[in-house]
Amino acid sequence: MSRLSLRTMGCGVLVLIPACVGVLLWLLLRTGPLIERLVSEANAFEGAAHPRPSHVSPPTSGTFAHAVGALMPAVLELPRPAPDSAPAFEEEDEAAAEAWHRVLQALRVSCREVASGKTPLETMPPACRKVLEESREVMRRVLAATHAEVGGLPVGIGSLSRTDSSFQESGLAALARVVELAALESRLLLAEGRPEQAVDTCLDALALSRELSLGGALHGGVLSAESQELTYRPCAAALDAAPLESKRQALARLQRLREGLPPLSALLREESVFHQLSTFGPDLLPPEALARLPSSGRALVASRGGWFYFSSRLGHPLLRRYIWRRNVSMFDAMVALADLPTDERQRAFARIDAGHSLLAGYPGAVSALKYHHELSPLDTQRLQSTALIALVQADVARATQGRWPATLPPDTATWLRLETVSGQEARLIPSDVALAGHALFLTADSVP
Repeated sequence: MSRLSLRTMGCGVLVLIPACVGVLLWLLLRTGPLIERLVSEANAFEGAAHPRPSHVSPPTSGTFAHAVGALMPAVLELPRPAPDSAPAFEEEDEAAAEAWHRVLQALRVSCREVASGKTPLETMPPACRKVLEESREVMRRVLAATHAEVGGLPVGIGSLSRTDSSFQESGLAALARVVELAALESRLLLAEGRPEQAVDTCLDALALSRELSLGGALHGGVLSAESQELTYRPCAAALDAAPLESKRQALARLQRLREGLPPLSALLREESVFHQLSTFGPDLLPPEALARLPSSGRALVASRGGWFYFSSRLGHPLLRRYIWRRNVSMFDAMVALADLPTDERQRAFARIDAGHSLLAGYPGAVSALKYHHELSPLDTQRLQSTALIALVQADVARATQGRWPATLPPDTATWLRLETVSGQEARLIPSDVALAGHALFLTADSVP
């Protein structure tokens, strides 16, 4: 080959390399497809209906969003536990104000511990019962809204309406407080010798906690799991004490409640939209794309545009475009693997992090393992839902056969094992040692 040909080829390579690099950078840094997908998904998620089995038969026609939407002003105005009288102190007396805040927090923690069954009813502060009595009518109407045939949150309190304000309670948090009231109501009904009413109340409370996750993204899912934690033991006690026929009816309702829990993959898909809008919306979404977002999406982007969020947007805009594409790729990978068993999910998410290690520490870059840990309360929620089903299955089998069953049905046996304590008592123990604190005690029904 002649020297001229080699020189010509070398020049061609020198021209081709920058061109290839330019094409690669264009592919890595373009955001047009990301913007179109984000706008489309944000509009699809806003106020979306979520078909799920109703835990009552027949269900009420309509949607939960419509039924509870009209109640939200009253829900947001529900009272909070507080002492009968507040101490007098000057506004500038920060020490006194802080002390009063600690008193309020301690009281509210005490109310939650009683409602959840962690402490005896006898220890309940009077303020807890007072709030329940003042809130009972609204609570009952909200619980009745869970009987709707279709789930989904009202516009304005869904996945894009999350608030970080310490001064304004979100609609989701207010609904979670209704679950707490229902858990306390269930305990009081059981103490009054009305186990069937206690079962009805606690099943509605479980349904309400589930509704928080139907359109609430990961934030709603975690609130759902936390509120179910409040009613888990009150429900177990009510179900254990209920008559046999009431148990049989409750079993089908519990199974439908478990079926209605959204897959973790759906929560992460919604979380991806929230993350993109809040992290990249303020400086990477053009005005015409902002105009096509739903109102909650526009409000979310606007709320993240102040100095408070400046630190998350440090760095060159081109690098931030790459981080945006990286994060979307990671969310897509997480969504595909989120519904694996917990241990398998952890290993899969670790591989996702390893495959996206470039600029992993850059502001705004997500970590798959971090999301794995944030999903842990939802793993517990599914264990609890299964444990309540297993409790009823074991109780019914004991009443029918005259002895505790040797094994649990397949749909619960992978999560739990039944340990016979005596002819009258047994214990449900989670297979996962890390969840041992959620074990339940069962007492055999009295023979007529």
